[in-house]
Order: sequence, then structure tokens, then C-alpha cells
Amino acid sequence: MAILGLWMVLSWVIAHFYAHALPEPISAEPVNSSWLPGWWLFTATGCLLLLDQSLHFHERLRFLALEQWWAWCVSVLLMPLAAWAAPWLLVSVRWLGYALWGHRSYGGIALRWLAGALLVLGFHMAHRLNIPQHVTGELLKAVFLLALCGWCVWKMPLAAQLWHAGHARTSVRYLMGAVALMVLVAVAAFATSDKGPLLVMALLMAVLLATVLGWTGGMGLLVLGFGTIFLIGVDLDVVGERLQAWQDPFTADRDDMARLMWFQSEAARFAWGFGVGQVPWCGSSRLDVCHGLPLQLQSDYTFTAIMGWWGPWGAWSWLLLFSAYAYHALMYCARRSPSVLTPGMLLQPGSVKEALAMHLLFLFAVLMLMQTWITAAGNLGWLPLTGLTWPLLSYGKSSLWVSTFFAGAWGMRRLHA
Repeated sequence: MAILGLWMVLSWVIAHFYAHALPEPISAEPVNSSWLPGWWLFTATGCLLLLDQSLHFHERLRFLALEQWWAWCVSVLLMPLAAWAAPWLLVSVRWLGYALWGHRSYGGIALRWLAGALLVLGFHMAHRLNIPQHVTGELLKAVFLLALCGWCVWKMPLAAQLWHAGHARTSVRYLMGAVALMVLVAVAAFATSDKGPLLVMALLMAVLLATVLGWTGGMGLLVLGFGTIFLIGVDLDVVGERLQAWQDPFTADRDDMARLMWFQSEAARFAWGFGVGQVPWCGSSRLDVCHGLPLQLQSDYTFTAIMGWWGPWGAWSWLLLFSAYAYHALMYCARRSPSVLTPGMLLQPGSVKEALAMHLLFLFAVLMLMQTWITAAGNLGWLPLTGLTWPLLSYGKSSLWVSTFFAGAWGMRRLHA
């Protein structure tokens, strides 16, 4: 708190007495009027859901809400600070994007691959140092978004124009950078043994490639990717267990899917669920033997937890409300970005920063939307369980902080912070 207070005082002094040293503010309105209230709504709902689980769920999770509470307090202060520092962050992102995608010499390509190898080595060392997977997973997603943003600004429009003009061979050359980035991210994910975020990042890449190759090619990539998961994943330990639980939950070695299906069928008996504070999370009155939902309920199975609160109608309504929240930001960026993605505009540094800001928010919104629906589909048994969290609602300090950072830096503007 003392450090944050000092930061606030220093920022006020700089803004009032050294205004000439500040970067030029971005002349753009905020995403929409519900961006900040929506953040408060969903994060507060997640905290209350964790409070209910801390009071009435497994005894090992008794102090879960207190741990999430201080992380939420930090994120409340992180959002305006990220919005305040957005101009400096955009300058850094612009230099990073130019370093990754601006040089076409063989030396520049060698430096990029060296940086990628060091990145993979860093994540491997983090795994060897027993840094939790949820931390490395969120960091990997942040690095992926920052690196991919530069490709979207400088390479993707040209690749799309060349592809639709019939110059497929030249277009593929521009697409190889994104493919190489995806390969490096996959290697880093396997190095940390955390393959859940890899699925979301692969789907995001498929959506971007679909905008270049057409939706027929994008759907083909999705079918090929899921087919590869089902063919190869059976022989992998964790993936194979989840595929087995998805195919036949009541005879699988892991019973997570079976318990989720049991709980959802019981909650569906009531029109609006069991009610807040009345949910039998454990399915038993004994706290030392919890025969109810899986222990990862607070992080991986938030959709099922909301179904226990408000029933199927309430859970679906909440899912659609959150989807509309992310979709509005996505459509805002889609409408704004064509006006700055022109050769004449990209010659101006201010327009480049605006294009980067739009693409960062766009990629973040797509990632958040996909992750939410993959989580819900896994809870409903439409897809195998992935271990992904619901952004802003599920338990997890690193996930909350990274999401808040992107929401504050790219979803708000300095003049409105």
C-alpha cells in the first residue's frame, strides 16, 4: 500500500509539473460504458462464489476466499495504474513488434529464433524451479498476445490481400511467422506440462488464420486440430484420462465428470438452483469426508458452481451476459481497426500505437470469450475437461491480475482512467 501510495503521488507530480515529458495521450473514447462496471460485477460475483465455497465446501478450501480477497484488492488498484501507464506500455509493445516483425534480413530472423529459444528455456527453468503451472500459463498467454499483436498489425493484412489476390505462395511466406510463434508457444507449453492454455491459443490462431485463408480453411484447421488431440491424446497420461472421462464418465478412472453430471442433474430439479448459501457442495454433512464435487471446483468448474446457485437458466443467462460483455469489446475493435490499418496511417507513430491498442484488446477479448466457452463446454460434457478457468470469475491470482492488466491498459484510456 505504501508503494502504491508513493506511485500515486509521483504520478500526480509528474502530470502537473512535468507534463512535457509525458507521451501523447491516445485520442480515443473508452470501449463502452459497461467495461469497468462489468469488470466489477464479474469479479465481485467470483469473490462471493468463493466465499460460499469457503464456508460450505471442503475443509481444505476453508480460507480460499481470504486468499482471493487480497488478490482482488490488488487487482482493483492495478486497473487504473495499468490505464495510467498504457502510453508507455504501448511504446514498448511497438518496439517489440518492430523487433519481431520489422526486420527481414537473415540476421534478424536468427535473432528472433534465438529469442524464441531463450523464451522456451526460461519457461523450462521456471518449471524446474517448481513455479506453479497457473503462473507460467498466464505468462505464456500474455507473451503470446504481445508477440501476436505485432504480426496482426504488420503482416496479417498484407497476407490476407495477397491470398485473396491469388498470390498464395507469397502469402504463405508472411504466414510462416505466426506459425513459428505457435510452434514456440507449443514447445513452451510442453516444457511446463501445461497444455490447457495451449488449446485456447491454438483456437485463437485458427480464427486469425481463418480471416486470411477464409472460414473454410479455418474450420479445416479446427477439425484437424481436434482430430489430432483425439488420435494422439489417448496415449498421453492426463489427456488420455480426460478423454476417457469424457467418453464414459461413470466407468472412467477419474470421476470428476461423473460428479459434475450428477450435481447438474440435481440442480436442474429446481428452476433456479439450490440458492445462494444453500448449495450442498459436498453432498454430505461430514466435512472430513467430502463426497460431492471435485476439489478443483473453484477454478476449473465455475459454470457448474453457478448452476448450483441459480440453476441451468441462471448459469446460461450469466454465460450469455459475460459473452456479450466480451463480444462488445471485440466488435468495437473490429469497427475501429480498419480506419488505422492503412499504409498511410501506419506511417504515423500515433496511429501505430492506436492499431496496437485495438489489436491487443481484440485478441484479449477473443481469448477471454473462447476460454469461457471451452470451460462451459467441458463442464457440460460437450468437450473433454480442459482445466481452464473462467476469466474474472474463477479462483486464481495470476489469471485475475493478467486479465485486469489487459482490461485496464487496453480497455480504458488514460484521459478516462
